[in-house]
Amino acid sequence: MESLSLPEDVKSQLERFEAAVASVETGLAPILALDRRELEAALTPLERAKVHVSMANAVSTLFSMYLKAVGLDPADHEVKRELERVALYRTKLDKAAAAERRAAGKAARSAVDAAAAGRMVKHALGAGRDEPSDASEGEGLEEKPTDRKRKSEAGGKGGGKKKRR
Repeated sequence: MESLSLPEDVKSQLERFEAAVASVETGLAPILALDRRELEAALTPLERAKVHVSMANAVSTLFSMYLKAVGLDPADHEVKRELERVALYRTKLDKAAAAERRAAGKAARSAVDAAAAGRMVKHALGAGRDEPSDASEGEGLEEKPTDRKRKSEAGGKGGGKKKRR
């Protein structure tokens, strides 16, 4: 029997195709080795949806590659519509994931904002100002020298300028 001789461009395309199939098989092997029910039980609903969309995309893409390999144009086949549908679901999942991240970010920010608001209210009400730290009530309330100086300057013998408002 005579060996079939292929042009170089066809050989390179076949090699790329074989490499792509091997890459897909390698990528899918860990997922296909798992029990589907166990995998889905361990995932959140959003992660589960991502796995389903990824699997649908992988199957549709592999079928599209098969169509090309047998000489059919995937653009003229229903697989094109399926790939568009999967892309639509991927977009929806991206929006859902973004909404989930925003919700998680708002929850984290509100905790920080609550603490900051507490500090602002505390300082606005004067808490922590002129309060004796280790003294009992009434002790340490005598005037400080700087307070006496300010009072004498403000209400002194009339030598100071009055502030206009």
